[in-house]
Amino acid sequence: MMPRPRSLRRAATAAMLITTVGVLGGLADAALTEGSAHAQAAGLDEGRTRFARGIELYKEGNFHAALAEFRAANAAAPSYRIEYNLGQTLYQLQDYARAVRSFERYLREGGDKIDAERRKEVEGELAKLRQRVAQLTITVAVTTSPVEITVDDEARTEPQPLLVSAGRRRISVTASGYQTETKVIDVAGAKQIEVKFDLKPIGGVVATKGPTPEAPVMRPKSRTPFYIGLAATGVMAGGTAVFAIVTSSKHSTFEKTLATPNATKADIDSQRSGTKTMALVADIFAGATLLAGGLTVVAYVMTSGQEPERGPAPKAAKAPAREWHPLLGPGSVGVGGTF
Repeated sequence: MMPRPRSLRRAATAAMLITTVGVLGGLADAALTEGSAHAQAAGLDEGRTRFARGIELYKEGNFHAALAEFRAANAAAPSYRIEYNLGQTLYQLQDYARAVRSFERYLREGGDKIDAERRKEVEGELAKLRQRVAQLTITVAVTTSPVEITVDDEARTEPQPLLVSAGRRRISVTASGYQTETKVIDVAGAKQIEVKFDLKPIGGVVATKGPTPEAPVMRPKSRTPFYIGLAATGVMAGGTAVFAIVTSSKHSTFEKTLATPNATKADIDSQRSGTKTMALVADIFAGATLLAGGLTVVAYVMTSGQEPERGPAPKAAKAPAREWHPLLGPGSVGVGGTF
């Protein structure tokens, strides 16, 4: 920033020199009367030294160094009186917004301790400064928090609207999960300006939360496969028992035939063949019974619990109606249609 014209600097320097003795002498009293009763003597000495150094630098026109010394003096021995010097220095640096805040703190914290003439002077400075500042309202179209706002690389955490100096301002907004967006705007004094930001998510996908799906209506699973398996197992087990009895009977008959003295070879072979056949059928039914039993157990497990209730099946598209009509012409006859 460019400093103010030389004539204005001389006037401001004179005003600051008038108050120097009062501020230097009042730092100790301010430290005691403004809540700094526990301040160390070394801190008060540092405050006086830095304040005097700030005055010298101000007279030399080194406003940046003077500002640093005034701030250090205020940190060592806080006093509302130094806010006046801070305001004047910031005014020289054309940092109008901070100058307004310093002068306002001076009037607010000084209260009745500021004489009428000084109050009138500061209020006059504020009237001019307020034509050189604007109020910014930053709106950010994201739901995440916190949102970080910087103006000219300075983090701004105070409530909106933000007080900024007139001129070109660089505003950046950052939010967790979103890309940082920066805008450079020219700000005119005594304006109220709204600046909107629509941050883009990192990766280009907006993390929006969709509607919560409705819980499906549950119903008990159908036990039909289990009951079918149970019936099949019962039938197979019954068949196994029947053919086992028949096989046993055939075997008894076969043994009696063998014990008969006059039994022919044909009778013995017939009885042996019948016994083997019935034994084979009984074995087949026994194996089928075991298989059906295993499948029944699986069906029982699979049909236990609940499942979502199914809605009606969508209707199939209706096929177009078939039409036909005769085709008659000179020397020809036929049939046409739509299929």
